[in-house]
Amino acid sequence: MTYQPVNAFDAFAIRVDSLEPPLVMTQPMGARFADHRGLIEMPALMVLFDDLGGIPFSFADRSSSSLQARLSVSVGPRPGLTDVLRGESVLSMSDEAFGSTTVRVTRGDDEEVAGGRARSARVGRARIGESEIVVGPTLPAPDDAELPEPIDQSLTGAQIVASIADGERRIGPLGELLGASIADADPAAVRLAIPAAKWMGNFFGTMHGGMIATIVAQAASLGVAANLRAGVGYQLVEFTVAFLRSPAVDGRSVTATAIPVKIGRRLSTVDVELHDADGTLLARATADARCDV
Repeated sequence: MTYQPVNAFDAFAIRVDSLEPPLVMTQPMGARFADHRGLIEMPALMVLFDDLGGIPFSFADRSSSSLQARLSVSVGPRPGLTDVLRGESVLSMSDEAFGSTTVRVTRGDDEEVAGGRARSARVGRARIGESEIVVGPTLPAPDDAELPEPIDQSLTGAQIVASIADGERRIGPLGELLGASIADADPAAVRLAIPAAKWMGNFFGTMHGGMIATIVAQAASLGVAANLRAGVGYQLVEFTVAFLRSPAVDGRSVTATAIPVKIGRRLSTVDVELHDADGTLLARATADARCDV
């Protein structure tokens, strides 16, 4: 992929339609956001969801700064490559220290594809830059990537993930956008390594919460995939991530490790931990996936 993003908003083609309550943001889908199967999976929505979740609380008191503490997301019908998503959020609970935001993401004629809540916290951290949110019309679909080859349905999930780790199969356009590589394809602990590039940063000079959620959800997706029988499809449908610390965007890799909790015929669960290059725990998540799609 030759595309070089400027920031998370640019990378994920996100624009603000309205800053007045409810906050409204748009994101067109496209080939850039496809996974190793050529499908749109939950990681593609995480920057949109994180910004929808955080901005209302942040704007409620612009004299102080805030950070995301937790996202809880449920996904329904899988977005398609040609869909345009529209997200709305409202600040539903808040005090001087914490705020909770309700988020809803739709497509087409108001069909809901994702929903949930975000919790933010006031912090005393100084900003080193300006917010990169852009108010303007919806962007065209970002189709500046080739979709991966179809997967041989006789391969098990472990074989597919191992082939990605060995470089025999692409990790998919979204993984390539992130610069991701599979450091360990062991189904019992899939490890995904991603360099913390400067474009992934926020105005604190650390990694954007939506990027952290994207990375962790990407690891969760591969962690589920690595444990499935041949020919079984899956979709992440529930995801909760707690943000504990944010790494510097200095090019050093962060590593997300996905541990299977239960692999079932209809529903599977994985836990994910994200660590920086020094081993510091950055985020912890749990994801559920349907395995009957």
